[in-house]
Amino acid sequence: MARQVETITIRKVTYRVQRVTNPEVFLLPVKLVLHSPRGKSYLLIPDRRRSDRLIGIAPITHFSLPRMSPFIGMWFAISEHGTLMVAPADA
Repeated sequence: MARQVETITIRKVTYRVQRVTNPEVFLLPVKLVLHSPRGKSYLLIPDRRRSDRLIGIAPITHFSLPRMSPFIGMWFAISEHGTLMVAPADA
């Protein structure tokens, strides 16, 4: 049986969710990677102020200009079932 690809839709864009199996590769504590349909990837890392929430950032490299993340002001959380969801603002 083929494994179903996990996706999340934010502002009419569907992102593919990739679980990080080897987090030591990154300099940041990356939990998940979101892949956009246009080929860009975004890292989900724990928030400094709330360890139960994740924030989305664009990866920074030494040969490219910094780019804005489309997830400004948005928190993510992992549900009890292990799926990624947008965290409610009041939680």
